[in-house]
Amino acid sequence: MRMQAIGAILAAGTFFANPAVAACPQELAVYESADGNTALEFVGRGDAVMMAHEVRLIFRDGPVMTGYVEATHGLRQPEIVTPHNCPEGDVTGEELDACLLYRSVVYGTDEAGKLIELPVAGEDAAHQILLPNLTAMLWMNPAFDGEGPIHKPAEILELSGCQE
Repeated sequence: MRMQAIGAILAAGTFFANPAVAACPQELAVYESADGNTALEFVGRGDAVMMAHEVRLIFRDGPVMTGYVEATHGLRQPEIVTPHNCPEGDVTGEELDACLLYRSVVYGTDEAGKLIELPVAGEDAAHQILLPNLTAMLWMNPAFDGEGPIHKPAEILELSGCQE
């Protein structure tokens, strides 16, 4: 049902955020690109702690990809990874690296457009999400075997909704 709702949002194009969105916690935030071709949905989980988030990247007329945002080791920056056709069970680091289509630091902005670290679970959602190099890594990527995003993925996504 949730995917149908997101599909309806994408089909309708960009819409304006309402005041209730401003109080949305990061783990329930939904973002959309200005052209309406790309959406990012944070998947609220009861066990979301610190910087751990599960997300779905949704492309108009394209795939839905599950991704994971966690603090990187050492620097503790939020990093997103999107696996694609990864082997199941115990995998080596090398096997995991081979099946990650996108890996990057994730940035947020406040309402004034200032770059901020991605808020942790329970904090108010970032106004925008920046996914550097998403377009270069995913658009026409041969790993999709012709089933990838048809429209060029956006790297700047604006808060457009909040799940209940």
